[in-house]
Amino acid sequence: MSRLGVGVVGCGGAAVDLCRAIDVLPDACLAGAFDPVEHLAADLALPRRAAVHRSLTSLVADPAVDIVYVAVPHHLLAPITHQALRAHRHVLVEKPMALDMEGLRDLERAALGRDRRLGVVFPLRMTGPVRAARRLIVSGAIGEIRAVRILAVIDKPDSYWESGASGRVADGWRSRRAQAGGGVVMMNVLHQFDAVRCLTGLEVVSVSAEIATLTAPVEVEDTAGAVLRLSGGALATLAASAHSPGARAEERIEIDGSHGRIDLADPYQGGQARVYLRQAWDGMPAGRWNSVSSPVLNGYVEVLRGFLESVRAGEAPPIGPRDAAAALATVLAIYRSAEAGRSVDVVQAAVP
Repeated sequence: MSRLGVGVVGCGGAAVDLCRAIDVLPDACLAGAFDPVEHLAADLALPRRAAVHRSLTSLVADPAVDIVYVAVPHHLLAPITHQALRAHRHVLVEKPMALDMEGLRDLERAALGRDRRLGVVFPLRMTGPVRAARRLIVSGAIGEIRAVRILAVIDKPDSYWESGASGRVADGWRSRRAQAGGGVVMMNVLHQFDAVRCLTGLEVVSVSAEIATLTAPVEVEDTAGAVLRLSGGALATLAASAHSPGARAEERIEIDGSHGRIDLADPYQGGQARVYLRQAWDGMPAGRWNSVSSPVLNGYVEVLRGFLESVRAGEAPPIGPRDAAAALATVLAIYRSAEAGRSVDVVQAAVP
């Protein structure tokens, strides 16, 4: 089987994770890299014997590139994805894929019109603990979903707003609303919204929220709280803070059901799932907390593995534009609710 060539656009911290995923998957290789800061592209490409491109046009025209991976500031994701699709490349894009719903719909139409695969990177849902928890929920172990609690409590260094978590690229785009689209909700909670939707199969239908910028000297929010109504009547609550002093591994999801509860500590920090059952289930006793065993899975590896399989099979990727749209629509509803000072419906129109 010939390997699929991946061309990387944007060579910051996320691209490092993607390239490490390429390294462990035998049916993919890094074919090329482009970044306006050329040494960043060279740092990823040269050790892997890949081409260093000096322009986006050059990379998307390279016949060795089957898939373009896009990891750039949020406001550039959609236009670069469009350029890659026009070059008839399959495209895997970092979240949020676009900054508005119309931009997402345009990308989906462009991919469908060219019969190209278009995927989004949501690694949290692909980790072992989340996948194990989903199997329990789908099997009915905790019954009907009643409530969800999302905690996104982080202690980001001040440098985050200028160079991200990795410190690899000096660029303050994360601090500017027009370029980032939002702060802790867009940057962090969006991943948890996707994971909750994947876990429960429920959609967010309305939101009442408040956001604030209380610590960082930035244009975007560093603090947020919200109540979300889910399809089926369940409620979800969100507490988010980008600068909670001393916070370590405090991002978590808790899900209450009619027959039990599942807690998910941050899988990225080694957290595992645990379940409390009202009645015994599949060998797990009732009336106490049970650890949920799960394989150690790298989220980036699993996202890329699934996307490669979809390209080879000519099928829709396992995580695509509709998933990006569901998460983005919830984030945008939070911002609209905070601005309006009232509850708002989540707007998510389908592509015709």
